[in-house]
Amino acid sequence: MDEEMVHEGNAAPGQTTTGRSAFASLQTAIECSDWEGASASVRDGWFQLAIEHGDATRLLLERVPAHELRAQPLLAMMLGLSYNVLGFHRLRAIRYFVTAVRAARAPRNRTLSPIDRVLIRSAEASAYRLIGRPGLAVSAARAAVSELDQLADEQRQAIRELPRVYAQIGISFYYAHEVDDAMRTFAKGLAATPTTPPSPGFGNLAMLAGIHALQGDLPESQAHVEYARTGPWNDRQRRMYTGTFYRLAEAMLALERFDPDEARAQLAAMEHDPRSIEHWVVVAQVEALTRLVAGEPGRALADLEAYVRMRSAESRSATVRTRLAETRAILHLALGNPDAARTIVDRDMTDGPERHIARARADLALGKNGSALSGLRAVSGAASTARRSAEAVALEAAVLLRLAPTTRTAGAVEQLGALLERTRQRLPLAMLPTDDLERVTTALDGAGYRHVFQDVPLRSLLPASELGLPLTTRELAVLTQLVTTSSVAQIASALVVSTNTVKTQLRSLYRKLGVNNREDAVAMAHTRHLLVKRD
Repeated sequence: MDEEMVHEGNAAPGQTTTGRSAFASLQTAIECSDWEGASASVRDGWFQLAIEHGDATRLLLERVPAHELRAQPLLAMMLGLSYNVLGFHRLRAIRYFVTAVRAARAPRNRTLSPIDRVLIRSAEASAYRLIGRPGLAVSAARAAVSELDQLADEQRQAIRELPRVYAQIGISFYYAHEVDDAMRTFAKGLAATPTTPPSPGFGNLAMLAGIHALQGDLPESQAHVEYARTGPWNDRQRRMYTGTFYRLAEAMLALERFDPDEARAQLAAMEHDPRSIEHWVVVAQVEALTRLVAGEPGRALADLEAYVRMRSAESRSATVRTRLAETRAILHLALGNPDAARTIVDRDMTDGPERHIARARADLALGKNGSALSGLRAVSGAASTARRSAEAVALEAAVLLRLAPTTRTAGAVEQLGALLERTRQRLPLAMLPTDDLERVTTALDGAGYRHVFQDVPLRSLLPASELGLPLTTRELAVLTQLVTTSSVAQIASALVVSTNTVKTQLRSLYRKLGVNNREDAVAMAHTRHLLVKRD
């Protein structure tokens, strides 16, 4: 469990639904060496003992003999959770986790309560996630869901905060990149949630709202957000750890309307410790995007790097660098540094659709039209989120509109319009350079899709591309010849054209590159990666 998770059940903090303190019950059982009674107390007050009485629970459970921890694996798992929040003692926590899992699987414990198995496997998944090994959590999370699916109704009712168990399993799936499993698990948790306030299932609802918003499914996110605003929830749930992704959903919906002030207000409403919250990467990403939409890319990058430094060694892991790479690259593009953006993408992002799209965005800014199209072809037809699909098609349309019109140009514009209409996204357009955005919106207007952007103050978040006007094939051929000769006659002979044609093309080439002579043209061509094999 995360040390920031707060109580959100029907009982008062630290109380079971019968009114007796879970901690008091555990204390009495341990003083009487009633180990089965101690397990029952842990089962009954699982979240309260882990979150609200962590230190005191640990001191009590340390009195349990080692052989009894093996006989009562639920006690071993709770002891591990109590140690897990102490950064310097996580190795000891892992030892107790291993003891609990092995004991739960031992032949002598085949009669272990199914409820205990659920709590142990879900806690095992959470433990792996919180020590930075989310990939190892998947098998435990799947086992926990399988156990839950097999429980009878009366057994499910015996798990006092069943929705919170589902939420923790779902979060473990989410950080292991098993998003479909996560969404199904959150949906199960929400379905198991009481509709009388204050209901303990807000974490499931918040995660569904936030993930839908981040993935670009804005109608779904909006529906979940409206339920979160009006359902059986309270302000505390919307402010604290369990409401993190709800606030992120609200912020993303505001940013899609180009309302950074509302997004900033939603982010400010969160109450959490940025030094310890496990959702810090996505929080940092949305905060950076909010600054960017507000027209402050420099401040966005500075704040992001400050957040990274605050998280110390954790932020230097390959996993975190990969997750933050796209945000960093976009901010460098916004600051007019596409070469840095491309370097970050190539260095920090792993191969996949996200990397191809991020690289194409940098290539677009560098004027590398062929490379951008080549990268986008690699993600064509690949299973992806609504946001990735819209970003890829927007970039493709932008590149094609720089070139001579083709059948695919009209098709890309039509596909983009339909995607934006269905998902209500606007940010994929804003992630185009200024000059490209103008061309794309003009094309959308001509295709009958003006309505997808006319209701918001749409603007580009990126400066005009370095190659505002694309070079023609013949201009590129002249540029290639300039590397080896300044003689108009030699260039004309090599290209089998007249000298007057070469002179005309040179004037056009110099104008597009913003230079006045051969030396500057060649230097600019190298800087902008124009002297490479074109697609």
